[in-house]
Amino acid sequence: MFFKIFIMFHLFFSFFCHGENKTINAAVAEGFINGLHSKYLYYIADKLSMPISITTIPFARRLKEVEIGRLDIIVGLQQTAAREGEFVFINPSYESLSYRFYSLTKNMHKFKRYEDLQGKLIAVNRHSKYFEQFDEDSQIRKVETKSLEQNINLVLHGRTDLFIHYEESTLPKLVELGVYNRISKTPNQPNHVIKHFIAISKHSHLVSRKAELQNIVFSGIKNNDFMRIRQEYYNRLNQTSRKLIALAK
Repeated sequence: MFFKIFIMFHLFFSFFCHGENKTINAAVAEGFINGLHSKYLYYIADKLSMPISITTIPFARRLKEVEIGRLDIIVGLQQTAAREGEFVFINPSYESLSYRFYSLTKNMHKFKRYEDLQGKLIAVNRHSKYFEQFDEDSQIRKVETKSLEQNINLVLHGRTDLFIHYEESTLPKLVELGVYNRISKTPNQPNHVIKHFIAISKHSHLVSRKAELQNIVFSGIKNNDFMRIRQEYYNRLNQTSRKLIALAK
């Protein structure tokens, strides 16, 4: 009898420890292993007291990997009706950002109104959602890409007229590539705010901690943790950018 009790206790203890030692598997965009999304993911893992493994995967594949359960979590995701059926969203949204249009500096004067985009070829990230007017506009030609760097190179080489991306991450990348003076924001810019959410896979062990994740996000917003992480990250990038620009002069 004592032996059976010992075995049952051992199995229970082993199962408990195994569950507690699970690792969070996540991924971020290529070229951004130390980027802002990684900072957010480490913050969440720390609050959950769990180890995390982060790799780099293009956005479209990242979505698929989370959907099928090979990745546990994704940050910076917009909530849509279609995606609600594929992921478990953690409410509320943790940040709001805006997209910006970019073209060659010498051509930026050509895009003063939204209507000036019609008939032009614009690089967009595969599976990204921007704003309704643009997403549904059949008069604008769009080419899907897998990264911000690819967007930039397509414009530089005249393969596309513009690209659309977040301003906060675009400027540092332009400086890093040494092309900050060749590509600029266009005069016309969208007046839309995009809400970003954290989402987890329906097949992830994190599903059992959904309520805890929601509390982490809520507290992070209340305490300005997400804002602080974002500001510290971009302050460092801006300092590096200014140094690189000064060296280039």
